[in-house]
Amino acid sequence: MFAPRSSARHLALAALLIGASVVSGRAGADEFMRGYLEGLLDSRFPGLELSVRALDQQRVVVAAGTCLGDSQKRDVERVLAQSGEELSVSWDPVADCKRAPAPATEVEFHALPERELFAPLLADPRQPRFSLSYQRYNTPSETFSAASVALGEYFGFASGFLGQTGASQFGIQAGVFALFNLDADSMDLINADYWIGFPLSYRRGPYSYVLSLYHQSSHLGDEFILGSTGIGRVNLSYEGLELLLSHEWRRLRVYGGGGYILNSEPDLAPWSAHAGAEYVRPRAAGRLDFVLATDVRFSEELDWARSRSIQAGFELHGTTQRSVRLMLEYFRGHSPNGQFYNEKLRYVGLGLYFGF
Repeated sequence: MFAPRSSARHLALAALLIGASVVSGRAGADEFMRGYLEGLLDSRFPGLELSVRALDQQRVVVAAGTCLGDSQKRDVERVLAQSGEELSVSWDPVADCKRAPAPATEVEFHALPERELFAPLLADPRQPRFSLSYQRYNTPSETFSAASVALGEYFGFASGFLGQTGASQFGIQAGVFALFNLDADSMDLINADYWIGFPLSYRRGPYSYVLSLYHQSSHLGDEFILGSTGIGRVNLSYEGLELLLSHEWRRLRVYGGGGYILNSEPDLAPWSAHAGAEYVRPRAAGRLDFVLATDVRFSEELDWARSRSIQAGFELHGTTQRSVRLMLEYFRGHSPNGQFYNEKLRYVGLGLYFGF
């Protein structure tokens, strides 16, 4: 006669065990997902000390060891969106730059960081990168089709973490910029510029700075020299310093600064100014981001005449850091090609830009 009461107890115990198993399973899944997300953030954004402060089903709260700018948050949210989980991301107040900086109690160094603290300049014709462009050149003496090829990259040596006071980074940049005349019988190499620099960068939230010590030398192509008359080769070579400041919002970035030539052959007036703006609208067309950028340079050597570059197009990001941009290009001013720095030109083109 005690069977009904015993059965009820057994049912209650079974329900309790099942409930505990479900809760334990959910907690285990959450811990697994937390570990996966933190590993992903640590590998993609070393030096920012990103962590998952809370995880509740599809909502994740992310904390950072330093305050972040809007564009940095956008990049982090993009990576989390590509993790395979539909996550709603919110930010812990520690990532808010409006808070007073906490005193730095220790300095940490991260070897071989993958991401630059000072983001590359999208419309700068002399930004080290991998790119290929078709351009239609208009110069005072001729009009021709050209191919502009750039081979270059940034390599970070070390990134220093300074608490909410910011982060610093030191690395190397190198690039080769070549221009070919597509209308010539053998697609002559017209000019090749070799550039190497050592940038020291710093970032706190939306503000980033870079100080670069660099060298550039310029060389005419053999076929171009043999097929041209009245062309005097200039042994253009110089070393200089450039300091740039950048401020970023969610979709907009502006930057500006100046440079000084330390040594040059031939002797060049030393001062220059450099500024620009970039606009990015994420997922403007499916997975494609819309990108609009402009870059402007002035130099004392050219009587402070303006040279401007404008680009507009779309960028596709992969599930890793790789990306590709297809951009319409317009340039007007003095030639960015070293040997012809004092000649005015105008070109329009279409370029592919690869990010790694």
